Amino acid sequence: MPRLIKPWRLAPFLVFPATLGAQGGGRGLELHLGRWYNGNRAEVYEFRTTARLSGPFTHGFGLALLVNDTLGRRRAFYGLGYEMQAGRGRATLGPYALAGLALGLSTDTSTQELAAQWTLGGGLEWRALSWLALGGELRYRLEDRGPRGFWNPRHDARSGVSATLGVSFGLGRGAGGRGGSGNGAPGDLPPPLPPVTISGNASEVVQTALESLGTPYIWGGTADNGFDCSGLIQYAYGQHGIRLPRMSRDQARSGAEVPPVIDALRPGDILLLSARPGAGVTHVGMYVGELKFIHSSNRGVKLSRLDPQDPEGAYWLDRWVGARRVIP
Repeated sequence: MPRLIKPWRLAPFLVFPATLGAQGGGRGLELHLGRWYNGNRAEVYEFRTTARLSGPFTHGFGLALLVNDTLGRRRAFYGLGYEMQAGRGRATLGPYALAGLALGLSTDTSTQELAAQWTLGGGLEWRALSWLALGGELRYRLEDRGPRGFWNPRHDARSGVSATLGVSFGLGRGAGGRGGSGNGAPGDLPPPLPPVTISGNASEVVQTALESLGTPYIWGGTADNGFDCSGLIQYAYGQHGIRLPRMSRDQARSGAEVPPVIDALRPGDILLLSARPGAGVTHVGMYVGELKFIHSSNRGVKLSRLDPQDPEGAYWLDRWVGARRVIP
């Protein structure tokens, strides 16, 4: 009879998926517990990392263990997987879609085989704090022994819907996405204040942006009830008769190029930021002077510093890839 791995013996192997997540700009570690239904009657244990990918997408690596030990009939699946989510982290409370694939071993009382577990579903997440989120997920699971593929499983493939409850740690840190989920406030510094004076030809545009401080973050938002990162920039310039493209990657070609050097910046310049080296522009903000810029993050429209002595500022400086000047 194959030996089943006890869930608590899997803890050391969490180092592997956690390391992979960190290489991609890992933002959190998650634990999900639940049940697989439709006759499978398996307990579900999942450990995952989560990192911002691009636009509305997040992704991560993880370890999945599903154990059925009913009336002496022991079955299990355990393996490593990869997953993508869409729409996660757009608001304090909101739904998201997900799809994933895990490869591992499927065992029962007499055999153990290589198997693939395909999953498709969605979740609802409540971000109680910047570093803590609670939620639930519903997934359709297909355990393909063989494996032959989601589109052509064997006749004995196990399938059904699972429901889990989960907790995520550290998801409020990091940046990325066209919608510009952003870093939390520095751990031991007060929030930056608006500049005392604003100089330059774009001062009125900067003032309009500053009037939006505290406006909630809404993915795709372009008005006073909510902004994403590029929506805020488009709105501030639009109020003064200057039309800018909607998307951050298109705003990255607006106006004239400015070297990514703080001394070269003027209030109103658009800051271009990238979640990962070589990933292209995934977030934008507006320089307001005094080493500060305004942007729409997952905490809403806020000010951040371009200061290496500020933990958040060091984060943004590492991801600053360019600047554009719309008003000379």
